[in-house]
Amino acid sequence: MSLRKNLLMVPPNRLDAFTATGVLADMLQAEPSMEVEIICRESDVVYFEHAPGRLHFLTHAQDRPPRFSLLLQTLGRNWHRIVSLTQWRLPFLLWAQHRHNFRFSSGAYALPSLFRPERATPPHIWAPEKTHIPLPETLTSQTPLLVFATQESGRADWDWRHYAELAWRLADGIVALQKAHIVVLSQADCAVAQGLKDNLPAGQITHLPDLSYAKTAALLRRARLVLGTDRLVARMAPYASSALVLRLDRAETSETGRPYGLYTGHDAGQVASYIGGALPQVVPQKTPTQETTQAENIATVATSQSAQTKAELKALAEQINRINHDR
Repeated sequence: MSLRKNLLMVPPNRLDAFTATGVLADMLQAEPSMEVEIICRESDVVYFEHAPGRLHFLTHAQDRPPRFSLLLQTLGRNWHRIVSLTQWRLPFLLWAQHRHNFRFSSGAYALPSLFRPERATPPHIWAPEKTHIPLPETLTSQTPLLVFATQESGRADWDWRHYAELAWRLADGIVALQKAHIVVLSQADCAVAQGLKDNLPAGQITHLPDLSYAKTAALLRRARLVLGTDRLVARMAPYASSALVLRLDRAETSETGRPYGLYTGHDAGQVASYIGGALPQVVPQKTPTQETTQAENIATVATSQSAQTKAELKALAEQINRINHDR
């Protein structure tokens, strides 16, 4: 049998599965014509399904896949390359011309490159180019989007009042965000998201519960600021756009190399000050109409002052003439 396929084994954790997208991108770039079979959880297929390659999936619904079933599907086949990101023993039972086995701690932000180990391979996002996001039709492409990702709201001491105060401070103190629209990502029953939806003015906020992975990626492409407690969104955002990303948490973690900022307090004013200093400063420019109006106002004031000065001089001259006449 010819050596035609690669095999990628993805760890059963949504954050680690997302990190594994960088490994697949490495494989497809080096061997674009090679078919790839991916062993992963059913819920993690969304990270890989839009990749530009010939992909097949061997999925499982549990954190620990059924060993016997995987053996039946993989044993006795000739693999060109096997890449395992798990601690399973299955790779050592299979024949492969090339074998890669990475043992990385859960929560790693990048993995070594398959072909250049001295380089790190960050995650990669594949999503359809045209994806409809249910946002208000009144928003233009220039409207700044603030994304509050609150799916894991228990990870920080923030309720809807903190987010609302932050939104007010950003709109009041940062020129670039004065006309921003707030998009809240959460689960359908999130109390934080519901509080924001009930208390912020209609038209200023959009709540998108249980948004799909592809639509989340498309939304993050447009975001100017991403803030909240959801760790997957915080990981996706730096690779989707150049937005400022700040994740909220209860305590500082020992993880290094994260591609986003981390805030452990609950002072919305402090966060607003940080965002104001981190975002590029925007100087408001006057429109031609404003400049014309200002010029007209200056001319009107100057004309008025000139007319007033002439009248005063005329009155003074008449007063002098009367004095000379009385003499």
